Amino acid sequence: MRGRTRVTRRGWRWRRNPLRRRTDVVETWLALLFAVLLCASPLFGWWADRSVGRALRHEVATEHSERSLVTASLARSKPSGSETHPAEQLRWTGPDGTSHTASVSSDVEVVQQGRIRIWTDHKGRLVPPPLDSATAATHAVLAGVAAGSAVVGLLVISRQLLMWRLMLRRLDSWEREWARVGQDWGRAGAGG
Repeated sequence: MRGRTRVTRRGWRWRRNPLRRRTDVVETWLALLFAVLLCASPLFGWWADRSVGRALRHEVATEHSERSLVTASLARSKPSGSETHPAEQLRWTGPDGTSHTASVSSDVEVVQQGRIRIWTDHKGRLVPPPLDSATAATHAVLAGVAAGSAVVGLLVISRQLLMWRLMLRRLDSWEREWARVGQDWGRAGAGG
């Protein structure tokens, strides 16, 4: 018996009764819709993760096919004004066989087994290192988390705005009802 009264009390907005107003039914449907959409928001984050991940994997493959890691030799070192990244004059042969020389900051080059390696395009021009798979996967996951969080944020803000409007309507309805009934309590002979 006790369990039935609890269910009846919680489901009072669904039953027909003189205290139930239209705003109560709308509020209940909004709560149900909000709960369903909130449960579906991780799916949107997953979809964004998959979409961004697919695009970034394509970008990684494209960059790795268009760029080459070539060996360079140190021509001479010259001061660049910055002690953290001194500029160095490097000489290298591009994938097309042409010889190139340029000042390169030490943060662009890769030192492997005592050799200086730099990334170039097919014509031998210096390019930044290609995007690696781990970084692409991290960016995809972050995009998914951001998209899912944005959906949840929009849902919460939308629900709050709708509930605010609903409360204004409810208060307006109560005020009209109060004006219709009038204030006959407190008067002598009003029967109260």
